[in-house]
Amino acid sequence: MKDEILNFIENQIKKVKEFVTSKDLWTFLFFLAVSASLWLMQTSSEKGESTIRIPIQYEEIPEGLRKTEKLCPALDVTVTDQWQTLFKYKAKSTFAFLGYGFDTIKIGRERLQEGNNIISSRSFENVLKEQLNANTKIESYVPDTIKVLISKIESKTVPVKLVGKIKFRPQYIQIGNIDISPDKVEIFGTKEELKKIDSLETVKADSLFEDVFENTTQIVPLKKNDNISFQETQVQGDIKAEQVAEKTIDVVGINPQNVPSNMSLKTFPASVSVKCKVGISNWEKVNSSSFTLFVDYKKIDNKSNKLSVETYRVDDGIFDVSLHPDQVEFIIETKSE
Repeated sequence: MKDEILNFIENQIKKVKEFVTSKDLWTFLFFLAVSASLWLMQTSSEKGESTIRIPIQYEEIPEGLRKTEKLCPALDVTVTDQWQTLFKYKAKSTFAFLGYGFDTIKIGRERLQEGNNIISSRSFENVLKEQLNANTKIESYVPDTIKVLISKIESKTVPVKLVGKIKFRPQYIQIGNIDISPDKVEIFGTKEELKKIDSLETVKADSLFEDVFENTTQIVPLKKNDNISFQETQVQGDIKAEQVAEKTIDVVGINPQNVPSNMSLKTFPASVSVKCKVGISNWEKVNSSSFTLFVDYKKIDNKSNKLSVETYRVDDGIFDVSLHPDQVEFIIETKSE
């Protein structure tokens, strides 16, 4: 069976070789080439339609102004002529990257003034015809008008916002605010764009502030914005950190609130203890005056003889505050006239 397959393959290869070397193949190829040449000669003399792309170059506008519209990169021109000529145009466009393409249309500074500039594509017709054959007819332009909006550049100063989550080592906290330098940046753009921006953000700084346990300084790049410009590319972020200590204040007084003027409210006990966490640098400063606690007369429930103790004020740098007890008994007395 295997020998039969090999013999079949050898016979087929032999037949192909005989056909390739025979006069029949070369005769066929000769008449094919003649037919293609005659067809090409006939069609090249006929008229057709094609689209050529002409690149547009915008000259620099006066300082203090900006192009705010998306600029049209090229003009698509539909032309009619003999196919032979259209083939040349197509080849010229195809090999433009080699420097053989159509010359660019230049829109000069005199046409780019502040405001909405509307330029008719037909205003470039004479320039285009200089690159085309005399018999070529321009049928249409896409787009038929070129729009360029030029706006005045203005400026304003906005704060810098550090973006990202700061991760502290366990039992360490942040002390004070994050210092950013510079904390404000002057930005430039059109009036419409500046209205949309209240702050300038940095890139996400999560990876720069990980496992923070001491004072840390990092350089953080500013997030780019294509609609505005600014000179600074980065800011410096300074974070202060220190170890946490736990502290208990045994006696913190309770202030009754919203008590009618003809009544008085007394709690039992009159004070509670406060447990909190604080940075070691502030540990000695924390005392009973660091907290303002109260009970609310309006929250009295007839079904209960207790009121919840609430926190009204806590000094900065103190957190994880807990009260013991967090509910107290009370009595209400009518004041004597």
